[in-house]
Amino acid sequence: MNSATTNETAAATDAPAAGTAPAPVGWWRRNAFWLLGTAVLGAWAMIVPYREALQSYRQRHPEQAIVAARGQWVAFEGARWRLVDAQALAPRDPRLRGPLRKDAGVLLATFEVIADSGTVAKDLDRCKGRTADASGRQWEANPAGLPRLGGDKLPDTCGTGYGADFKPISALPGRPFAFRHAYLLPRKERLDGLTLRIEFPTSPTAQGRYLSFAL
Repeated sequence: MNSATTNETAAATDAPAAGTAPAPVGWWRRNAFWLLGTAVLGAWAMIVPYREALQSYRQRHPEQAIVAARGQWVAFEGARWRLVDAQALAPRDPRLRGPLRKDAGVLLATFEVIADSGTVAKDLDRCKGRTADASGRQWEANPAGLPRLGGDKLPDTCGTGYGADFKPISALPGRPFAFRHAYLLPRKERLDGLTLRIEFPTSPTAQGRYLSFAL
């Protein structure tokens, strides 16, 4: 009897083991596709704002120079451009018609632009002038503290302005349009090593590019 009881007990013990269901799949495996999709969406949500921020930064701070020598025509933003002349004005230069700080100097640059067919003159007025030295310091063209300048009457915008007779003038396709940019620099700043820049920082087509003319 003891033997039968033992056998029955053993059989009862073995029966559940034989019918046990497989172990449940882990949480990670059950949610693998959901987790993968979340990771992809998360990565996309990070990449898109980064690319937009990078594009916006490049528009505001162009970093790809299109290098040109003085007098050389170079194509950029629907027109051809060239640096005609650049000179530092001495403290007593008669073209300085306003007060100038003792530690400051003025760099005067003359450019010409020829608009391509289909380029609107007012679109060229979006250009920004800037000069930079070898160490990376930069100065904007036509700053607020610039003294009043005399001499040849040239506009300081790149596509429209007023001529010597104070009549409106515009850059026309196929015809050179002259304009000038003036920069307020430290008086001891050397011209050699400086570069003059033409930028279109808000243009979606500029793609971080700018014109660079070495002095």
